[in-house]
Amino acid sequence: MPVVDASVCVALFKLDEPSHASSRLWLLETGGEDEPVVSPAILLSEVASALGRGLGDEELARQSVSLLRSRRLVELFPVTEALAARAAEIAAEQRLRGCDAIYVALARQLDMELVTLDHQQLERGAAVVKTRTP
Repeated sequence: MPVVDASVCVALFKLDEPSHASSRLWLLETGGEDEPVVSPAILLSEVASALGRGLGDEELARQSVSLLRSRRLVELFPVTEALAARAAEIAAEQRLRGCDAIYVALARQLDMELVTLDHQQLERGAAVVKTRTP
């Protein structure tokens, strides 16, 4: 199964997002597999920030985080010191933002592909793991 980036989850919860339909369809199709979709625990704050701060919709942010925490959509992994150190190396080598590098590092650690809508992660992360859009 894949590691999913916050950009996909934000598109899932933001109905007017251009990638909403493709993200929703992908997650519905993928959710039926035996292995879960996974993400680092920072997914919660990234989604809350994008919806609460970015859209100004505190209630949508809270509801989305609650659904993500229920683990019905994704399995959350802690950001350990080892994962953070690997992410730091990836951030430096691939010129990725810090949080973006954590998703790439988790995908590498678990030997999974990364599903994202972020163009830098798609392009630069591909040097480390297989990347794709939903």
